[in-house]
Amino acid sequence: MTVRMVNDRLGGYGVLKHRINNDFDLARLASNGVPKASIQHLADSIGMDSKVIVDLLPVTARNLQRYNDSDLLSNVVSDHLIALADLFSVGVTALSKDYFQSWLTGPIPSLGNESPIYFLKTHAGIELIKTELGRIEHGIFA
Repeated sequence: MTVRMVNDRLGGYGVLKHRINNDFDLARLASNGVPKASIQHLADSIGMDSKVIVDLLPVTARNLQRYNDSDLLSNVVSDHLIALADLFSVGVTALSKDYFQSWLTGPIPSLGNESPIYFLKTHAGIELIKTELGRIEHGIFA
């Protein structure tokens, strides 16, 4: 994971209010909570509707409506959001922004003809998709 890329996708210092220089800072951020505004920033960085991102998080959209943009999300939601930011960084690097966005929603034979986005609600699913992106990056299409 490139810490700088994750930091940028979540809004950087302007949104996070902390400098993220290494994995320890990222772990601390997950533990303390990411501001709600990071959801919109992540969606914008990939060109996705924020509702799609919210549907991938372990929190209801209704519950998130109660938060202000500066309110901190729980550590569980923050950790998942950071994992998504990392995955999106890997995906954009491997495929380019536009292709990655369409790849996320199309059926992939090696995933049982499921869309990659289907797997992004869990950390195990995120790791599965990162592995698939690694295969693509190395020219291994299964």
